[in-house]
Amino acid sequence: MTVCDNNVDQYHWPDGVTLKPFNFSEQAWPLNNNTHAIIARGHQGDAENLTSLLQHYAGHIYLIASAARAQDIIDQVAPFLSDPAQLDRLSAPAGLSLGGQSSYEIAASILAEIQWRSHGQVTIQALTELRAVRMTNSVSGQRDKGCPGKRP
Repeated sequence: MTVCDNNVDQYHWPDGVTLKPFNFSEQAWPLNNNTHAIIARGHQGDAENLTSLLQHYAGHIYLIASAARAQDIIDQVAPFLSDPAQLDRLSAPAGLSLGGQSSYEIAASILAEIQWRSHGQVTIQALTELRAVRMTNSVSGQRDKGCPGKRP
């Protein structure tokens, strides 16, 4: 994981996180379809960062904001986009709707959405349909077997 922010040293980060002082609105950084960017700056510069990430082709962008705040940011950004379909790469509010309220629960829901999208999925409905198919396709007696990762 790489954290990019012009104030990256302002926070304490766990070991293993790469820190890059960076401002997307001032510099181009080569992003691609495998880039998952989370905008979590307490709303400071959200519209500018979203515009820049969309223009630099981040694969998917997750905006941490309420639905009302997210719509306000989208309304600010939309006039500057060459193609409104660019907003299809935005999840706002970010995260799957898992019912969490705390910062930790919201972070888990965002990671769940990143994992989901990393495997080419786009809707949560597909998750429930996939579960039904997997249950239907399970062979007789399979549900009684232990998980492959489970220790005896």
